[in-house]
Amino acid sequence: MFKSLHHVERDHRDTQHIRGLVTSKPTLATMSVRFSATSMKEVLAPEASEFDEWEPEGTATLGGPVTAIIPTWQALTTLDLSHNSICEIDESVKLIPKIEYLDLSHNGLRVVDNLQHLYNLVHLDLSYNKLSSLEGVHTKLGNVKTLNLAGNFLESLSGLHKLYSLVNVDLRDNRIEQLDEVKSIGSLPCLERLTLLNNPLSIIPDYRTKVLSQFGERASEICLDDVATTEKELDTVEVLKAIQKAKDVKSKLSNTEKKAGEDFRLPPAPCIRPGGSPPAAPASASLPQPILSNQGILGDE
Repeated sequence: MFKSLHHVERDHRDTQHIRGLVTSKPTLATMSVRFSATSMKEVLAPEASEFDEWEPEGTATLGGPVTAIIPTWQALTTLDLSHNSICEIDESVKLIPKIEYLDLSHNGLRVVDNLQHLYNLVHLDLSYNKLSSLEGVHTKLGNVKTLNLAGNFLESLSGLHKLYSLVNVDLRDNRIEQLDEVKSIGSLPCLERLTLLNNPLSIIPDYRTKVLSQFGERASEICLDDVATTEKELDTVEVLKAIQKAKDVKSKLSNTEKKAGEDFRLPPAPCIRPGGSPPAAPASASLPQPILSNQGILGDE
């Protein structure tokens, strides 16, 4: 049963109905399991529940206490696990090494983990989870081109600054307030599409041109919020860039003048401590002093 299956969809099914899918691991290319799973492991490695330690087939072990070798999903390239109750990306992802498209939207994920094992992953949907930080995410998503992070609790984008393959990123419905956050992705060389709708940032005056100006010379290549950049916006971007450049030059000159003033500052005057003696007066020539006696002043005989 299922041995030559290539595509399967399972919605609102008990996980016991999914166990039979493991026999189709050599051929199954697309799988969708929604509204039923509580973990990735129960979908990808149901047989692993019987063992304390396991490793994917073909993985070199280091002599640890491995009690089982579990076959990988050899042909699986598309996996939809959206609308489930999954709270973590567990190590069962090691069993889907050829996955290219992974949908984990509408779950309860708080951390992006273990995806560094998916070298072929190019499309990732993590929208409408509970993510609040992207720190270190570039070490796990090195080859991703399309990333959907809509509907999370993100305030900072600093973890995206090294995703050099990123072409399309959706960040709508988050908590991004500061324009400087966009600066962290403004230098990504391949980025073409950016969505920031329904963030606090998106209601500031001249929002579009201020965001586009963060991309410098590549502003014309960016499609912001599904709207192509207009010539009028590009003209405004050029003005903003000129103003910013003038500010940078002025700031640099101010810092140079300040440093020069510090270098030529006069040495401080000597300080007299409270209760100390004042500086001694210069010595003068001594004059003869009269000699006193009990009979008056004695003169020279």
